[in-house]
Amino acid sequence: MDIPPDRRCRSLVAVPAYNETATIRAVIDAVRANLPDCDVLVVDDGSRDEAVAALSGSGAVVATHLCNLGYGHAIQTAVLYATRLGYDRLITLDADGQHDPAQVRGLLTEFDSGRWDILIGSRYVVQRKYDGVPLGRRLGMQLFSTLVGLLAGHRIYDTTSGLKIIGRRAFVPLTRWHFIDFHAEALVYLMRLGFRIGEFPITVRERRHGPSMYSALSHVKYPLKTILMLLLGVVHADLSRRRAS
Repeated sequence: MDIPPDRRCRSLVAVPAYNETATIRAVIDAVRANLPDCDVLVVDDGSRDEAVAALSGSGAVVATHLCNLGYGHAIQTAVLYATRLGYDRLITLDADGQHDPAQVRGLLTEFDSGRWDILIGSRYVVQRKYDGVPLGRRLGMQLFSTLVGLLAGHRIYDTTSGLKIIGRRAFVPLTRWHFIDFHAEALVYLMRLGFRIGEFPITVRERRHGPSMYSALSHVKYPLKTILMLLLGVVHADLSRRRAS
């Protein structure tokens, strides 16, 4: 992983990628066109395709995992990089082309109001319902949105959004716990620690290339793993607060 020798940007855009050759270059080019004042990091999570080669000449820094560690670890790699280089904000978005980097400006304006430690680009915060989502995913979204509200006292309607802005105050806590997909379990953990998390409305494009991370089996395995991590995160956050008091 190459580190820029002279960094003046306040913000880092991190794009976790796993076998996204068909879209990754277009995503990075769009990020650089719409957010020219941000540095760009691609976390290659053990891809077996030509995603890294597709980034040649893009100006993005690439951090490579030797094997596939999962989305949560990819985000933590980005957090560690942002911490090491002293960035003020970490912006995450997906490599599959569903997020429009032009919409990040709206999130940045809201984030800079000072009201939030983390701001989520949310598909559902306006309508607060999941119309048009397949039944299995819809039930999961409703379940985890409700659980976040019960466990953290503040409901998040789009717990699985990959578009987020994370302020540096949250960097260190995010390296002290293990996350599956950096979704509901991370949100509850952080809110139990006292961090302020909000949502800002966005739209997303349909995925056009590659398989979705959601399969029939994942509709069973993912909720069970995430519920376990939610409960462990509550315990870990509460113990951390007690030690700090």
